[in-house]
Amino acid sequence: MTPNPSARILLRQLKTPLIIPVTQFAVPVPRRGSIEPLSGYGRATEEGREIHARVQARRLKAESNYEAEKVMSHTFERDGYQFKVGGRMDGFFAPKIPGGPPKIEEIKSCFRLDELGRKLKNQHHPYNLQLRTYGYMYWLQNQVTPSLSFHLVSSRNFVSEDLDIQLDALDYQAWLERRLDELVEEAKLAEKRAARRRKAAKSMEFPFPKPRTGQFELIGNIERGMGEKKRLWLQAPTGLGKTVGVLYPSLKEALARGQKVVYVTPKNSQHLVAEEAVDRFAEQGTKLKSLTVTAKSKICFKNEPLCNPDYCEFAKDHYSKVADNGIPEQLAKKRKLTMEAFREIGEQFQVCPFELQQDAAKEADVVICDYNYVFSPRSALGNLGAEALSAEGKPNLVIDEAHNLYSRAIGYYSPELSTLSLERMRPEIKELPSQFRDEAESLLNSCQKAIELCRPEKLKPGEKGALIDPPAQTFLEQDDELRAFLSRYLESDVEIQPRDVVLRLIFYWSEFTSKLDFITTPPNPVFFTTFQTIEWTGLTKPACLVKITCCDASEMLKECYDEFDNVVGFSATLKPFDYYAKLSGLDPKAIETAEFKSPFPKSQRKVLIIPEISTKYSQRQSNYQKIAEAIERIAELRPGNYFAFFPSFQFLEEVLKRFRTPKEFVTLRQYKEMKLIEISQIVEHLEKRIAPTVVFAVQGGVFSEGMDYPGETVIGAFVVGPPLPTFDLEREKMREYYQRTYGAGFDYAYSYPAMAKAVQAAGRVILSETDRGIIVLMDSRFLETTYSNTMPGDWFENSPRELVSRSILKDVRQFWNDVEPGQVT
Repeated sequence: MTPNPSARILLRQLKTPLIIPVTQFAVPVPRRGSIEPLSGYGRATEEGREIHARVQARRLKAESNYEAEKVMSHTFERDGYQFKVGGRMDGFFAPKIPGGPPKIEEIKSCFRLDELGRKLKNQHHPYNLQLRTYGYMYWLQNQVTPSLSFHLVSSRNFVSEDLDIQLDALDYQAWLERRLDELVEEAKLAEKRAARRRKAAKSMEFPFPKPRTGQFELIGNIERGMGEKKRLWLQAPTGLGKTVGVLYPSLKEALARGQKVVYVTPKNSQHLVAEEAVDRFAEQGTKLKSLTVTAKSKICFKNEPLCNPDYCEFAKDHYSKVADNGIPEQLAKKRKLTMEAFREIGEQFQVCPFELQQDAAKEADVVICDYNYVFSPRSALGNLGAEALSAEGKPNLVIDEAHNLYSRAIGYYSPELSTLSLERMRPEIKELPSQFRDEAESLLNSCQKAIELCRPEKLKPGEKGALIDPPAQTFLEQDDELRAFLSRYLESDVEIQPRDVVLRLIFYWSEFTSKLDFITTPPNPVFFTTFQTIEWTGLTKPACLVKITCCDASEMLKECYDEFDNVVGFSATLKPFDYYAKLSGLDPKAIETAEFKSPFPKSQRKVLIIPEISTKYSQRQSNYQKIAEAIERIAELRPGNYFAFFPSFQFLEEVLKRFRTPKEFVTLRQYKEMKLIEISQIVEHLEKRIAPTVVFAVQGGVFSEGMDYPGETVIGAFVVGPPLPTFDLEREKMREYYQRTYGAGFDYAYSYPAMAKAVQAAGRVILSETDRGIIVLMDSRFLETTYSNTMPGDWFENSPRELVSRSILKDVRQFWNDVEPGQVT
């Protein structure tokens, strides 16, 4: 190959091949097709990977010449660039005769094999190109043409069939020439993107005149940890400026390598904090491109976010329209990518605005999104970490409120089905068009019956739950019937309504059945299944519930971190570090941990423990009045806004009944399933300081985590007891698992999750240098080592008993009287 005039650059590039997975390499040129499950552009589902493993295990047992996941790679050159294309073939059958042709097999699964088979015969389908790429690379290296075959498996009934594919070298080479030309252009764009990022890294400054003391230490710790290639797990208090303090070194290091940062949060409402931090860097002159991922349900144009080209005109021919109109180039010119920008382009060109976010993620320097897009088994945006033509390494990952990660991950794998939820769909089912009404109601009845049949004979009168075997066969058969009905429903001329009841029913059921493989093949001790009964007002008999519970999703999380060079998880509650690290899929021995103290003087905060009050279940009745009076009398000492955080809504109700609102105060409360506007109204009331207020709320709720109340918006928090989870069959089985696995059953199942909520609630008070407030912890258990070990290190010097007062009202009054000059009383 003859080099062009930029010989020195090309020689450098030839020494450093650009690595591209086969799945990203083998795509049509230009892209073609619609958004649908069989488009070939998405990543494999968990269900698909389980079927792969099952087929490979059977092949290994039956065929002595079979090898699963055989690595194959080849380096292609074009215009001075080298592209190393590689991957793992699902199955490789070595030739039985020396020098004979081997067989390369790719395993694909779907609900309808006939439809998949038709698509795979198209030589420009990504799956077809992937299989032929493996065959072509083998031919180049061995001068032997292998036989190529798809092994197709029905996820409906596991029936399988084989589809042979011919390798036409001339036809493949014609596509290959076009693809390599395209990759050269992509490589040039990637070089420009990397150069732009490196330039930004050199000029990037901290966005404030001077970091706070804690921020300075935080930044140094992260820079040192990333230099040593360690995962970082950091606890820092609310008010330290964690977001800017973490994002600054993470972004500067990533940009210096020509890479980006993926910033994940547990709630969409927390995106704003990260966006404001990015804006501050921009105000300092750092030119950054940012993307905030909007959930599909919020950005979709249709009544239901259903990606089916027969239903959605924006899904139909999406990839073709994106390529023909040069939309990626238009997105690359935008500095800040928001929901409005994607919807505008989506409407103009009749393409999916949600899918456009994935196209834009490559160009963005900062991607802000929910945990789902990195850690969920069904991530709708695919692999945010992947950037095939990036210059150096992989992106950095920042995990905000990292104490939430393990429980969110457990939730991904813990679905449930209840007859109550199904019964609530019945009124809408009865309103369906006549041609579907009777069949839909019959399916609803059979779904309820399937759940009821799971009731174990050993369930005694009065017992509310029992362990059962996973109801795989019955539930999968029901899933088949539901999917068949869905196909007919979507092919009809029925107008799909918002929150369409048929879609809700089928998705509700399939979310459960999609997790059955995790616990049945092979049996997995991390999972168990329970049958439970639920008493509900208005029901003549208890409702039935079947639930899969995942005790520990750490194994599923581990591979997610592999997509990133550096990982920084931070929160105000990450102690004990071992607990959060292990359940989040990190090896405590391979991470760097650190705790940072509040940068504000202790004189601005008064932390008290009232051990005379008990919130233990057996003693609550006799303590409700004491709690109400304590809140009344302490709040009266300094009119202002206070939160009283309770372990549950029931507990809240009992204390509220006995609470006498102090003179000139008002009392507000949190309800179950509050609407966003109701939440906003309470926050606005506090911010405007309309009147001294006590807000009754629950720990772990919307008001106690992820909300900031600066200045005198809130001057005190009453944390009523550690909110231990309910002692029931499910939680006790989790305790047994944690005891077997980690040797700390009660702590893992009860104490640590409760204290995370308690400390988060307490952290709502002090947020800035001028804030001043009190934190009152009510319960003697806060003095026990198991609980106090999770508290911030600057709450006490040696023992939590330092926080116990002999004269609470006197000490609180004295605290409010000791106001520093310039502060408002």
